[in-house]
Amino acid sequence: MRYFNIDLTLTGKIAFITLVIAFVCSNVAAQQTLDSLEQQLQIEIGKAGSYQETKQLRIETKRELAYREGISGAERVRYFLDMAEEFDKYSFDSTLHYIELSIELAGKEAHDALADEARLLMCRTLGNAGRSKESIDILMQIDPMKLDHELFLQYCNIARKVYEDLSFYAISSRNAENYSQRYDYFKDTLLQIVPRNSDVYYSIIEKDLLDQRKLEECLQINSKRLDKLKLGSSKFSLVAFQRSLIYELQGDQEAQKQYLILSAISDIRASIKDNASMAVLAVMEFDKGEIEKAYQYIEYAFQDAVQFNSRLRFFEISKTMSMITASYQNLSNRQKDSLKSNLLIISILGFILLITLLYIYRQYRKLSLARAALNSTVNQLNEANQKLTGFNQELEKLNLDLSEANHVKEQYIANFLTIHSDYIEKIDKHQKLVKSMLRGRKIDKLMDLMSSQEYIDSEVKDFYTTFDNAFISIYPDFIVELNKLLKPDQQIQLKEEEILNTELRIFALIRLGIKDSSNIARLLRYSVNTIYNYRVKIKNRAVVPRDDFEDLIRNIGEFNR
Repeated sequence: MRYFNIDLTLTGKIAFITLVIAFVCSNVAAQQTLDSLEQQLQIEIGKAGSYQETKQLRIETKRELAYREGISGAERVRYFLDMAEEFDKYSFDSTLHYIELSIELAGKEAHDALADEARLLMCRTLGNAGRSKESIDILMQIDPMKLDHELFLQYCNIARKVYEDLSFYAISSRNAENYSQRYDYFKDTLLQIVPRNSDVYYSIIEKDLLDQRKLEECLQINSKRLDKLKLGSSKFSLVAFQRSLIYELQGDQEAQKQYLILSAISDIRASIKDNASMAVLAVMEFDKGEIEKAYQYIEYAFQDAVQFNSRLRFFEISKTMSMITASYQNLSNRQKDSLKSNLLIISILGFILLITLLYIYRQYRKLSLARAALNSTVNQLNEANQKLTGFNQELEKLNLDLSEANHVKEQYIANFLTIHSDYIEKIDKHQKLVKSMLRGRKIDKLMDLMSSQEYIDSEVKDFYTTFDNAFISIYPDFIVELNKLLKPDQQIQLKEEEILNTELRIFALIRLGIKDSSNIARLLRYSVNTIYNYRVKIKNRAVVPRDDFEDLIRNIGEFNR
């Protein structure tokens, strides 16, 4: 019995060691997979522009087909619907535009089936954008008994999703119960008529399992859905994102991140601008302290939201973007402080080196007086002195550069603090107003407030004023120096109370180092073509060569050496 116990203990140790090795290997493999996916995501972000060009080419081809002569009204409506599908999740406004064209033309041509198909597409688009009430209003205009089988399936599936959203966000428990009952009705209807191996069927089963927190079974259903989909399609992006949510509930952050990355890669390849994966990834990286990655991801998500132009996506991203941006700015400031410290250390070491070289030079000088035979050594010391003189000049130049940089940074920091303080105060006032309206259940007024363009226009105007004041405070002679580069009869004249106009703002941004027209257009909220035209127009008025004009602009305000 004693020997048997020894053997059992040894066997247990071997099993334990095997288990530990297997666990470590699996973790290493999972980490390698995650690292590989992150590298691939960086590659895909770099190729996003080429994917978008392909998307635009496909859109232009379909637009030419839609507007060609000699086609029937029904064919044109079908092409308009294809255009709307192409713009879906790419441009919210363009999607609505072509749906409205489809509804209008189908009505004129009395094509009721096409009109109903267009209205269903409108319902789906509005529902995905969070405008569930508008989606229901249009859905109520459609008689489901007149729809063919395919459109009836779409009708039920759209109604199911919209009522699911309404029941989730409803404030009143009575309304939530009512919406939930309608959701159950359309869900049960779909389960009776859709094929058992269809994605609609699996998506319903997956949600029920998720609500019951049967996560392992939920993953099995999700796997069946993913097996039928291709990376680079909008459906794959959605199903992969839903899988990440399942892993989140399981507490498996590595698996959650893997499928978020796969979803984001699929979004990029499909040029999907209405996405959520990149923003969630940004939050995960931020929670881990990876500020630079978080900033890159949230900035990319924000640019997609700008292009898609959906209030729902703007609202979701704005909740985290300011926090991530602030942390990124703090990190940048710390790096700048570190750079200053390193420059100080280098300066001290340079000074010590200079003192050392001077001491050596004096010793050689004494030896040259004592020993006339060492003339060659004296010559070498003279050469060393010349090098030291050049090094001293370089140090003086570096000190001047640092002085200029410190002056500009102090101005930037002061303006940055003022802007953020004002912005925080505005957010606080806006938040209080929203809370007040929510407490008073003034939903319609709140929607009117959130839909108003006046608030955005006011913020843009404030942005211009703040930028103008900040820039002129740093470069007070900018306008005078720029006009010196222009022909006397074509110099820029400001109107009364103007600090800068559009032309001056463009070249002010160029002075700050922002050369790309697309970045300038995004900051000033103009089109790229408008910015390009302004730049060309000003260059044509210059008294200096066109190729040198912007380089001279970037030198305005430089300290005299």
